[in-house]
Amino acid sequence: MSDLLLLGGIALCLLSVVVAVVQLLRTQAPRAGAILLVLGIAAILAGAYLAPEPFSLDRISQAWARLAGGVTTTP
Repeated sequence: MSDLLLLGGIALCLLSVVVAVVQLLRTQAPRAGAILLVLGIAAILAGAYLAPEPFSLDRISQAWARLAGGVTTTP
């Protein structure tokens, strides 16, 4: 569960940058980008809270490997 929260939070943070840039180019306030950023940070913090071991940068690649390995080995 913490792997999904970590990867989902990172995806939301990256998506928030894209959404904010698009909104700024359309001369709108980047409210949706800010909301996505807050949700992404909250998901990352929730994943850190639920994880049994401390977070590190290596954990991102390990989470991706576990998630991709679980998807490909499921019948």
